[in-house]
Amino acid sequence: MGRKFAYFSSQSLKMRFQMWIGVAILALAFSIIVPFYWIEKKNRIGEAENQLKQMITLQSLYIEKWNQEKLDAVERFALSDYAKFHQLEQLKGEFHNYTRLNSEFDTLNFVEPNGIIYTSSDTAIYVGDRPFFKNALENRSFISGVDISRETGKPIITFSAPVLGNLNEFKGVVMGVVTLDMLNKLMKQLRFGETGEVYVLDAKGQVVTASGHSSMSEANNNVFMSSEIIERAKSGTTSSKIYTGFHGEKVFGQYQWSTGKNWIVVGEITQKEVFQKLNQLSLTIIIISLIAFILSVLAAITIASRIERPIRYLLRATQHIRNGTYHYQIDADEIRNAPIELKTLVNTFNLMSDKLNTTITLLEKSALVDQLTDIPNRRYVMSEGNEELKACIAAGYTCSVMMMDIDHFKKVNDTYGHLVGDRVLQQVASLLKQLASSQIIVARYGGEEFILVCLRQNAQDSELLAERIRQCIAAKPYSDEQVTVQLTASIGVAEFSPKLEFGTMVLEDMISRADHALYRAKSAGRNRVELDR
Repeated sequence: MGRKFAYFSSQSLKMRFQMWIGVAILALAFSIIVPFYWIEKKNRIGEAENQLKQMITLQSLYIEKWNQEKLDAVERFALSDYAKFHQLEQLKGEFHNYTRLNSEFDTLNFVEPNGIIYTSSDTAIYVGDRPFFKNALENRSFISGVDISRETGKPIITFSAPVLGNLNEFKGVVMGVVTLDMLNKLMKQLRFGETGEVYVLDAKGQVVTASGHSSMSEANNNVFMSSEIIERAKSGTTSSKIYTGFHGEKVFGQYQWSTGKNWIVVGEITQKEVFQKLNQLSLTIIIISLIAFILSVLAAITIASRIERPIRYLLRATQHIRNGTYHYQIDADEIRNAPIELKTLVNTFNLMSDKLNTTITLLEKSALVDQLTDIPNRRYVMSEGNEELKACIAAGYTCSVMMMDIDHFKKVNDTYGHLVGDRVLQQVASLLKQLASSQIIVARYGGEEFILVCLRQNAQDSELLAERIRQCIAAKPYSDEQVTVQLTASIGVAEFSPKLEFGTMVLEDMISRADHALYRAKSAGRNRVELDR
C-alpha cells in the first residue's frame, strides 16, 4: 500500500489528471455501455416482436381474405339455379367463364349426389369418401388443409359447398381445387431482414407455404414444423423467450391463428440478426472509449463529443425509419467533426435509407401498375378504382365501364412471337391513354384484356368513345421493321345499376355485365362494340 501511495504521490499533476480522466472515462463508458446495451437489447427484442406481429398479421389477413374469396365463389355457384336444377352444361360454362377471369382455381367441378365427378372425357371419379363430400352431406361448406392431389401429386387446397334444392334436399356439391402457386408468389415477397421467415401451416402443423428465404418456399409435400412456437400456438400461450427454430438456430417467434383455427401463421427471426447491429454499435463505443482512455483529456472530451452527436442522429434516424419515414437522411454537415468510423456508419445509413425508400416506392408502384404497359393493373382498379367509382355514384353521377379485348391476340403471339405481342399491348395501352379523358381510369385487366372505368360518363357516351377506340385501333396497325400486324378490338359497355346482378360490389357487377356485352361482341364477329341491355 505504501509503495502504491508513494508511486501515486510521485506523479505529476498532468499524469494524475490523465489517470483520473482515464478512470472517469472508463467508469463513464461502463455506466453508459451497460445500461445502453440492456435498454437497446430490450428495444431490439420489442422491435423484432412488433415486426414479426406486423408481418404475420398482414399475412393472416391475406389468408383470411384469400380463403373467403375462394369459398364465396364456390358458394355462389352452389346457390345458382344451374346447380340446383342440374343444368350441368350451363354450370360448366359458368365455371369456364369464371376460371378465365380468376386463374387461381385449378379446377371447378360439380359432384353428383352419389359422390361421382364426370370429367370432360366422361370419366367417372368417385370422391364420396373425401372430407369435403362428407361435410357437404351435413350441409356444411368446407376448406381443406394441405392435401396431395391423387391425380397430379401436387399439394392443393379444396373449397366446397353443398347444393341444396328448394326443399333443402341434398343435390350435390360444387368443389374447387386451388394450387398453392399464387400463395407461394405472395410469400416470396414477404421478406424482412436477412433471416426473417414467415410460414403458413395448417392445423396439423404441415407447411402450406413459406417466405422466399426458406428452402420450403415451394411448400414441399409432407413437411411438418416441430418447434416450441407450434406448442405455444396449440396451447394458446405467448412468450418472448428465445427458442430453437425450424432450421436449428436460436430465434424469436410470433404466431397467429386464422379464424376457425384452420391455419397458423408463424414468423421467426434469428437472435443473431436481432442483436447484430446492437453488438456492433456497442463494440464501436467500447473501442472509442478505450481510445479516449489513452488520449489526453482534451482528446477524450472531443472524441466523446464527436461520438455522442452521431449516435443521437442515428437513434433519431432509426426512429424515423421505424415510424415509416423511409426517405429520412442525416445531414452530413451535422457530423463533419465526427470520427471517420461514425461518418462511414452515417453514410451507410443514408445509403440504406435511400435504397429502402426506393425499394418501398418501387414495391408500392409495382403492386398497382402493370409493368409491361405502365398503366394501372387489375388490383388498382378493384381497390382504388372501386373507391373512386363509389364516390362518384354517391355524388349522383352516372358511371360506366368498358371491357375491351384485342381480337385474335393469341394468333399474334403464335405467329409473330411474344415480343411482338408485348409491343402490341404497349401500343394499345398508349392509344387508350391518349383517347381517354382525365375522368377515365385505363387499366390492364389481364392478358389482352383492358378495362376503362368511366367516371361521370353514361353508357351512351362511353359507347361513342368505345367506337372511337375501336376505329383507332383498326386504323393503326402495329408495325416495325419486320412485320405489320392488323389489329381489331371488341368492346363491351355497361352502365351503373343500383340492382346488383353479379358479385357483391358495384364494380364487380358492372364488370360482369360489360364482360357479357364483350362476349356478345365476340360472338357477333368481333371488331365491334356492344352495349349491355
